[in-house]
Amino acid sequence: MFMVRKYFLIGLFLISLQIVAQQKTVEVGNAVSNYVKLVDVQNAGSWTEISLELLPTSTVNGTLHAPTGKSPFILSDQRGNRYALKTQMGWEGPDTGGYGTIQLPANQKKYVKLFFNKLDNLDEIYSLTELNCKGDGCWNFYDIKLKDKVVEKEKPVVQATYIKTWVDFHVKNDAGELGMNIHAKFTIHNLKDGECFLLVRFMNDKDEFLKTEKLKYANKSGQISLYRKLTPIYNQATFNDAKVFIPYSEFNLKGEHNLKYDLDIIYENGELIKHLHIQKFKYSR
Repeated sequence: MFMVRKYFLIGLFLISLQIVAQQKTVEVGNAVSNYVKLVDVQNAGSWTEISLELLPTSTVNGTLHAPTGKSPFILSDQRGNRYALKTQMGWEGPDTGGYGTIQLPANQKKYVKLFFNKLDNLDEIYSLTELNCKGDGCWNFYDIKLKDKVVEKEKPVVQATYIKTWVDFHVKNDAGELGMNIHAKFTIHNLKDGECFLLVRFMNDKDEFLKTEKLKYANKSGQISLYRKLTPIYNQATFNDAKVFIPYSEFNLKGEHNLKYDLDIIYENGELIKHLHIQKFKYSR
């Protein structure tokens, strides 16, 4: 997926990182990069999600290959079953779906989420590797293990709890655009006076993220993305009605379609706090 110069690669090493969303620790026995960390593994909706944190100390070029590309990432379990990459979020490359080669600036964190066909049992995860790729230029992670996380009392984990979601169809915003209001109720834990965002994205019945050409409603990958800034004022802050609006015109669809919207709580830099929920709905225009 990520092809970088050899002198930025090191030998096998051990990564041990806390997993906030799973209340687990992920351990990677073998890896080849000194600035990419596997920071989260979780099952959400119809996928297994892998979150990566990139922090190069020098500017490098990296390539994320598409699922049908030269060397796409695949997940494997301990029984040898393989799980295909379906889509990604956070890698803003020039190719379709945001894949391709980009420059990674020195000392700037970047978070990328990879979505795979779902593992039924996350405890059986074994490796994250590039298909048909061998040598120091490949980013291969082996001996992945999830273990119970020990939470330090003096450092409470920032977390979110989903409660419910609902939709108002055929409403107008202040600009007179016809669309829908998406509401969500949830609780943010241990982020008093901090900041985070409710992120809402949309998918079709093939689990492909819908895109738009309007910057107002698009993330860097062109996916339709709605953001609601949140500032909890309590350690356990319940947001009874976090609302976002999307005009129907952004979907660029006619007729009836079975769609979904995906609710996440994230930090401003894109780091995931918690995946909340995926809700199906019927679109008709």
